[in-house]
Amino acid sequence: MNFTDYFDRIAIVYLPERRRRFKSIQRQVQRLGLEDNVHWFKGLKFNQAGQFPKASVRGCVMSNYELLRQAAQDKVERLLLFQEDCVLSQRLIRQEHSILEELANRNWDFAYLGCQAYSNDEPSSKKVSINAVPNRFFSQVNVRQNIRETHFWACQGKAIPKLVEFMEASFERPMNHPDCGPTYFDGYMNEIRYRHPDLVTLAAVPNLGWPLSSVSNLNPGRLDGIPAVSPALQVVRGAKNFCLETADFVRHGLAPKDEQVS
Repeated sequence: MNFTDYFDRIAIVYLPERRRRFKSIQRQVQRLGLEDNVHWFKGLKFNQAGQFPKASVRGCVMSNYELLRQAAQDKVERLLLFQEDCVLSQRLIRQEHSILEELANRNWDFAYLGCQAYSNDEPSSKKVSINAVPNRFFSQVNVRQNIRETHFWACQGKAIPKLVEFMEASFERPMNHPDCGPTYFDGYMNEIRYRHPDLVTLAAVPNLGWPLSSVSNLNPGRLDGIPAVSPALQVVRGAKNFCLETADFVRHGLAPKDEQVS
């Protein structure tokens, strides 16, 4: 079993002006052999924030909403979504069949193949770990566990139209409304889990993909706006990306394909 066998639609949100990110995600797609089976979605952009915290947040949310709305309309059963900054682990490449077999045999509504858990909903909350399950790729996430980084995730069945309806209802409310108003996309994913405890969420432990180190579209750092400093930051981020991928390859790239999960 491979990704194109298991998922009915595989979509990637990208911005053409982010050339380094776009080249990176093209390479990731080639590594999985998905070149002819990906729906490339050009991310939406807005000049005004509207009811959202920022214009960039509005663009991110509405891009994901549109992909989900199309999937619900087309009655897609299983949807896999990448952001353009996703980097795939060699573990995913080497154990694709075993990973998908586990998903096929478990009950789930949302599945994060890469994410970061936090101690609570506050922006300053600390990163925490999700406990691994022996001989499993995925752990079930507690309903109240705060999860961020939706760069590589999937949803299926009833969860797709339910998430669309939840987001649409929020668009009619002001920001910070008690029933959930316009917010970050991570916020929507957490809020729907909090309010619908019947939805089962799985998370890969350890992650099967992580975000490329690059300038954030949603929350760029102050140093990125300084012309004299920005090139140096690019060099540092490039070195970090090289080190992360090299370490991942050493750890997983030489293992026998579809070896027993450990």
